[in-house]
Amino acid sequence: MMVQLRFALARCAPLLAALCLGCAEIAPAPPIATPDRMAFDSLVWPILVRDCGFSACHGAESRFFRVLGPGHERLVPTMRLGEPVTAEELQLSYDRARSMLDAADPDASPLLLKPLEVAAGGSGHEGTDRFGRDVYHSVDDPSFQVLVRWAHGALP
Repeated sequence: MMVQLRFALARCAPLLAALCLGCAEIAPAPPIATPDRMAFDSLVWPILVRDCGFSACHGAESRFFRVLGPGHERLVPTMRLGEPVTAEELQLSYDRARSMLDAADPDASPLLLKPLEVAAGGSGHEGTDRFGRDVYHSVDDPSFQVLVRWAHGALP
């Protein structure tokens, strides 16, 4: 009888564990950043497409963070490189950029930390130039400051 009881408990243990886990409190999803779209279109997107939108970098379809536009990769491959940016390209670029923001702590955002030199407080980035430098060498870089102000909701 004792052996049968142990066997029954052993078979029920995973089910009991799953039931207990199901009762655990589920943490709320982190807030999604909603930075100003007009500021993105006029101030942020031009910087991102210039500094990040290369076909071997964040223009590539294989990359999660994509920035698309004239002179770089396009959403529709048959578009000419010089055609104006489309609403769909801007929307995709905005959505991907804001997904790289930490709404609770903008300074911890991958959009800010990845392209910044490690020595300047960045987190490391594979896309270095031919001298091994990241996109932004200092937090004082004017383009980096635009990204910071946008992440903080401080652009006009």
